[in-house]
Amino acid sequence: MDLPSWSNHALAGLPDGPVLGVAAAVLTTTLVCSVQSLLGAVAVDKLASGRPGPTRVGRSDLDRELLGQGAANIVSGSLGGLPVAGVAVRSSANVHAGAVSRNSTMLHGFFVVIAALLMVPLLELIPLASLAALVMSVGIQMVSLHHIRTVTRHREVLVYAATTLGVVSLGVLEGVALGIAVAVGVALHRLTRTRITHEEQDGVHHVHVRGQLTFLAVPRLSRALHLVPHGSDAVVALDGSFMDHAAYETLQDWQTTHTARGGTVEITGRRAGIRIAEPATLTGHHPADGTEEADASGAGCRCRPWTAWRNHQCERPQPVRPGPGRTDARAARRPEAASRSARRGRTPGGRQLVRGISTFQRDTAPLVRGELARLAREGQRPTQLFLACADSRLVTSMITSSGPGDLFVVRNVGNLVPPPGEESGDDSVAAAIEYAVDVLAVRSITVCGHSGCGAMQALLDSEPGGVDTPLRRWLRHGLPSLERLGDTNRSWARLTGRAPADTVEQLCLTNVVQQLEHLRAHPSVARALENGTLELHGLYFHVGEAQAYLLTERDGEGVFDRVRAVDLAV
Repeated sequence: MDLPSWSNHALAGLPDGPVLGVAAAVLTTTLVCSVQSLLGAVAVDKLASGRPGPTRVGRSDLDRELLGQGAANIVSGSLGGLPVAGVAVRSSANVHAGAVSRNSTMLHGFFVVIAALLMVPLLELIPLASLAALVMSVGIQMVSLHHIRTVTRHREVLVYAATTLGVVSLGVLEGVALGIAVAVGVALHRLTRTRITHEEQDGVHHVHVRGQLTFLAVPRLSRALHLVPHGSDAVVALDGSFMDHAAYETLQDWQTTHTARGGTVEITGRRAGIRIAEPATLTGHHPADGTEEADASGAGCRCRPWTAWRNHQCERPQPVRPGPGRTDARAARRPEAASRSARRGRTPGGRQLVRGISTFQRDTAPLVRGELARLAREGQRPTQLFLACADSRLVTSMITSSGPGDLFVVRNVGNLVPPPGEESGDDSVAAAIEYAVDVLAVRSITVCGHSGCGAMQALLDSEPGGVDTPLRRWLRHGLPSLERLGDTNRSWARLTGRAPADTVEQLCLTNVVQQLEHLRAHPSVARALENGTLELHGLYFHVGEAQAYLLTERDGEGVFDRVRAVDLAV
């Protein structure tokens, strides 16, 4: 078969055959091209988002993709061409070549036109087997082992395998349809396999629901709930992400009846410790006393406990200020409401603490209970002592990717290590160092400073003869760092790629090295260093950049080197 070229071009003619056959062919072509283009766009979005380096385009506009494809097919069909569809293989090759904008796709099309007009004789010399091997190679590179592991972990491997085999054996449209059918079957199977158990522990009746609560599980739910005696304490654990209205009404009616007869009911898994509510009311609400209060999910404020990756910017509605000559009843009641809340122990900080603990008990405790139980049996065996500042923005477990039992952490204002003999009655840091080295036998000690340290700023702003306060007495352990800052003969505090931003950052860096010298003076540390069983490290964390810098020796001086992701593979 010869490739089409400009010399043998022929305009399109009207199709022959029955109307239903033509319509079926048009619809089939439309569906196949649309599905292929949309799947290709989604695949390319994933490739582009996971690629390091600059990214100038966002996610694909799928509506625009279909509009463009329809227009291209109209033009192509009018000129006697083949149907047009976006192909993930060619697009992935484009992404891997370093494309960062839509101009690469336009340039791709330009090259295709040039090849079709001027290079047909040369293209016909390329064996089809070679082209097939090239397409297969690029397609195999698109397979993500991480995605396959994720699918397997979520028990979706059957859907993945059916879709893959269907696309390879039957075609894109048939494979996608087969995958959708298998996915529906798996979902129905899971809905019918919801497990509901009842057991009594220490006089408390526990009803545990594992899976999705739909009308299919209502009979089993009712049987389990009626096993709970009247007037007893009950805990209903909902281990699932969906509950339809039939299941909701069944559970709410039982809860109302049970509490009316003197029993207690605790619902966990959706909103711990309170009555079950409609999905629409599981958001923040404003009580009648005018105080702002959010539920355990934190919907009243988008600052949810430990979910800063999504959005840590509080977006509470701004209160309406009363204009001239007007009074705001809610504002007038607010001081009284705040006073009542304080008397009941419901200060804003207290509510945040309770919500955080409730979220931990509901979401995190079930995941870590087994590991914490093991640590409770075996005792702590940390390998590192981590001396850090008490600044709330410095989350040691986050920047070190550590968990329970990994770090023995000591925090104080300014990450200071008082030299031996200069503690002045405060032996807490020295005691922690001795315990970590001699008892826990840690293998490394890290002194971690950070940008924007308030203690270092206070050192710079301090004046001789000021009022003697506990903070001022503590910060005197940082005076050697301040004196060392003026030593122009020491250039250790340069950062790889840039100099310290200001004097405060220079002092923060200097303080890390100075505290390491104080650390070496402690007898237990000196003995471990001499025996070769202990290492010392300096770490500087830039809060605004979310970047860690590790102190290393280079050419006889200490240099803070940027810690990169590639360092993990070394």
